[in-house]
Amino acid sequence: MAEPSRLAEDPQLLLLHAAGLGRASWDAVVERIPGFARTLAIDLPGHGSVPGLAYDRDVVPRLAEYVAERIAALGLRRPHVVGHSLGGVIALELARRVPVAAVTALCSIGFRAVCHASMCVVRTHAILRMTAAVGPRTRGRLLNRGVVRRMVMGSVSARPAALRPDVAAADVNSMITSDLSALTRYAGLYSFRADATDTTPVNLVWADQDRVVPLRDALRARRVLPRAQHYVIPGSGHFVVRDDPHSAAAVIHACHAQVLRERQAETRRGVRGNVNPQRGN
Repeated sequence: MAEPSRLAEDPQLLLLHAAGLGRASWDAVVERIPGFARTLAIDLPGHGSVPGLAYDRDVVPRLAEYVAERIAALGLRRPHVVGHSLGGVIALELARRVPVAAVTALCSIGFRAVCHASMCVVRTHAILRMTAAVGPRTRGRLLNRGVVRRMVMGSVSARPAALRPDVAAADVNSMITSDLSALTRYAGLYSFRADATDTTPVNLVWADQDRVVPLRDALRARRVLPRAQHYVIPGSGHFVVRDDPHSAAAVIHACHAQVLRERQAETRRGVRGNVNPQRGN
């Protein structure tokens, strides 16, 4: 991997969370990524204190427009945008609207048949409705038990019993209070279509135990984005930022280091190509 000082040459990193989670879902990943002087995770509409949108089939492009406005308001310039699940496909849409250094999408939706994850999503929503029937304190006590974490988080995590109880409780509370149901209803209908003229570097990261976005989605993604780089995180489920934050951080670090190497190579080629032909006369 590149040295942290190399990464600091282009330090802007913007993180977009999955539907139902929130910006805090990146905390364990961020603390493992060296070298970024400015790293920002934002809440998407319908999460935290951010009001929701009018949800319909255009929800993904509309969320990308929201993030584009936030980038301008935050004063970011060509950030490396990293998204998880829904955040991944928002990052891809965002690259069509504003200049970004690169897109790294973890377990991104938008590359699968709509029906594949429907049973998983229905099961998760049903469990969340039952969990929402009890108060946060009772919910927290229940999630102290590994068997309950397996029941509640088993569709999205490959290691639910290993999750810290307080982290699992925070994620469940976030999913209950967010606009998860409306988002998944419409975002699940979205299919990403690439623009052949787009030259933004794209990295697609998959988890080999993901039940929501399975590895075979990478086959369609290769057809849609033939120039994208692909990575696989072994032993992780859909909530890769929880199952393996160390590997998630490592792949983000590696992707950004590759962007810097390519940019430095382009700069060197440009310097050589701009040599004054009169020099030495």
